[in-house]
Amino acid sequence: EADDLELALKDHLELAQPGDTVGVSETVVIMLTGRTVDINTVQPGRLARMLAGYVRPRGEHARGLSVPEKMEYVIRTVGLWRVIAAAVGGALTRPLGMRGTFYRIAGPIARDVDGGPHTPYEHVLLPPLDTKVAQGICADLERALDIGVSIVDLNDFGGSIRAVSPRSLSEKTLAAVLSDNPLGQRLTCTPFVLVRPA
Repeated sequence: EADDLELALKDHLELAQPGDTVGVSETVVIMLTGRTVDINTVQPGRLARMLAGYVRPRGEHARGLSVPEKMEYVIRTVGLWRVIAAAVGGALTRPLGMRGTFYRIAGPIARDVDGGPHTPYEHVLLPPLDTKVAQGICADLERALDIGVSIVDLNDFGGSIRAVSPRSLSEKTLAAVLSDNPLGQRLTCTPFVLVRPA
């Protein structure tokens, strides 16, 4: 957490060539730019604890919004009534076999804070980067590194390209190339990936 993002990238991009794009994990960007939220500062209320109890985690290491503090963060960020509407929508559509209604109504923050870190970073929340903030970080890193930069939010279930710098490969190209999640979760946890046009 004390590492500097720009220096960390410079130290490990000796293979980079003009035309390359470095895809940096959004988690790494959030951590190395001081944008984490101490989980102890987010005391969950009754609604957050209740709603968290209905969330079905995707696996042992992907507890997501089943963590009451994460649910409380979403309530505070997107608003109480929107979360209530999302919960009602999810409750009504789940018996019909429709999944993801809560996240569609609650919005991208609910989806993006869902993944979250695990040991040894279980003491922090990782709020997703605002698009304009992410674009600014990409542009600053591009000037420092002299190659294209993108911030990527990927996992084994999918993901998205949060932002790209002017010289980066396009979001569409990066999404296709990185769709198999080469950064990995749980096993490799690679902080960034170098993408080179064929």
